[in-house]
Amino acid sequence: MRTFLDVFTRASLDWNDLRIVRDATRLPILLKGILHADDARRALDEGIDGIIVSNHGGRQVDGAIASLDALPTIVDAVAGRVPVLLDSGIRGGADVFKALALGATAVLIGRPYCYALAIVGERGVREVIQNFVADFDLTMGLAGCASLGEIGLESVPRS
Repeated sequence: MRTFLDVFTRASLDWNDLRIVRDATRLPILLKGILHADDARRALDEGIDGIIVSNHGGRQVDGAIASLDALPTIVDAVAGRVPVLLDSGIRGGADVFKALALGATAVLIGRPYCYALAIVGERGVREVIQNFVADFDLTMGLAGCASLGEIGLESVPRS
């Protein structure tokens, strides 16, 4: 527990730490936890290769903006320069559809596959992915979309 707290509650982390990571690898760097357009723009200025919109499942800051609500302004700020992935709250194909309609390049499905892996193992993960695909396919059909390219803002009415 101490190691977790030392790493994940380090208030001293700042944008300069990204340079250390960049110097240590030639791999693409995706920055997770972006919830504000200004941070997305700063991440681009720092040379980030992708952005993961996430409120960390609401565990880090109680009452933080929902990742899905933050997504559209971040997509606008990034303007296609890097991939924007959505994490947090993806529990089925309809959630994937909404995220793509709001501009996400892709989604992360941490909890569902982790639960499946813990309970059933590899077969469980395979079934979760198959269920996501089936649910996504059904959602696309019900929304009148025959291809990914047809999914857009008009596909998800917003109040």
